[in-house]
Amino acid sequence: METAAAPLGEALRDRRRRETTLEICEAALDLFEEKGVARTTVDEIAARAGVSARTFFRLAGTKEDAVFIDDERFVAAFAEIGADGDDIAALTQALREVFARELDRLHADAHARARFLRVRRLIGHEPTLLGAAIRREATSSDLFVPGIAARIGLSELDVRAAIGLAALEMRTALDEWARRADRGEEANLPALHREIQTVLGAAAAD
Repeated sequence: METAAAPLGEALRDRRRRETTLEICEAALDLFEEKGVARTTVDEIAARAGVSARTFFRLAGTKEDAVFIDDERFVAAFAEIGADGDDIAALTQALREVFARELDRLHADAHARARFLRVRRLIGHEPTLLGAAIRREATSSDLFVPGIAARIGLSELDVRAAIGLAALEMRTALDEWARRADRGEEANLPALHREIQTVLGAAAAD
């Protein structure tokens, strides 16, 4: 009985942690949209989410980082990267497939998709959020570069190049998704990601 209780307790704690983190994210998004990032304080976000400032810092870190909860799915996906082959092309394709899978999952989750779009739209208008997004992307990929390189037998430079290309495709798709939303247009994010790959591939070939 004791053996079974520990995983259950851990699962409940993890669930509550995610629920609280989501509440912090939603509070931050609401305030950023109402007041802007610069005029919003951590205390205001914590109060709206119904948590203490200590809990905020433990779960979210900075006020900018508070809105990036849905990015974690892409960070976690790096741990699964492999490649059918030992060249940059094979790794790039593997990265594209992982990102495409996570975009499909995001698109299928209406609440996460709406929240993610709010973040991407804010990034287009808030330089501090753009800086935070770039920093998080670079930091996340750096964590996994040595492991991926060792796992598939490529140099770290090769891995960084492949990640850079796949990340550019996804970032461009996300930016275009947000721009279209600003114009009142709806777009299917996975389809847009595939379209961007075609466009960038054609541009590179010219």
